Amino acid sequence: MNDLLNFDLGEMIHGELLRERRPNDFKLHASSHITGSLRHAQLDAAGAPKRQRGLVDEIVLMTGTLWHTWLHDALRRLGIPYMAEVNLTPWLPDGWAGTADAFIWRPDLKAFVLVDFKTTKGEALKFIRKDGAKKEHVAQASAYWWAGKKMGIPLARAIGVLYLPKNATRSDELIEPLLVDFKPLPQKALHDEMAKRWGSVSSYVTSLGSEPGAEVSVRPLPDWVTDALEPEQPREQRIFLDRATGMFELKLMPHWSAAYCPYDDELCACSSQGSTKIGIFDTDGEYIPRAGFEKIKPAVFPR
Repeated sequence: MNDLLNFDLGEMIHGELLRERRPNDFKLHASSHITGSLRHAQLDAAGAPKRQRGLVDEIVLMTGTLWHTWLHDALRRLGIPYMAEVNLTPWLPDGWAGTADAFIWRPDLKAFVLVDFKTTKGEALKFIRKDGAKKEHVAQASAYWWAGKKMGIPLARAIGVLYLPKNATRSDELIEPLLVDFKPLPQKALHDEMAKRWGSVSSYVTSLGSEPGAEVSVRPLPDWVTDALEPEQPREQRIFLDRATGMFELKLMPHWSAAYCPYDDELCACSSQGSTKIGIFDTDGEYIPRAGFEKIKPAVFPR
């Protein structure tokens, strides 16, 4: 604590940021559970204890919240007709909750356009330009689109995700807000996946023998691990160029979300998975598996 004040300003900021976080409603959320680790989704919805996030992590999350607030204020100030922060929970599949950032009115179409706001690293923009919106954002916004349609909102059959860069890069690449559009995912396949995930969560909660959130402070960590808890998210195959040899290495790498796993290793150790080289593609493009990994077939290939 600095002697200038009679309280720790940093601790105050951290405590207030933690206090403002959304309390657990013991549902699945389209913004975080529709793709990625099912184990995380089960633990989260059941109210399993998490490691406390550091102050920097909370500041990053608040940055996104502040951008949402600023964008809403700007749209209102400019008189753009739109609906903000629309709660779609009653129209989402059972067990799911979610709030759409904005439905913006298009008078020429006599319909609203669903737009979601996301902050992202500046380095990610080149991949978004090349590959389109991130798959987790496509799934999230698609769930909102179908919920909005069920609600009765007249919708344009296109969704937009606005990516706001949080930083510049060292390259000459243009770093500026990027609006990416796409059509909603097919309803049946999307809702089938959401129902499957909620079913797994419900089975896990039942295996705990108590209501979601009960005895969170007293339940020993090992008791959260039951036979109904899904395995840790499997690693993904990725390709890396070995500049010294000109060949491409095929590796098993943790899913990107593993770096943000909020649980102690007793509940989920995906953040400790590490990487494993399983083979190479030689200069002729032929795949050569590493000894001991012959049974793993390559799912990705050099371009």
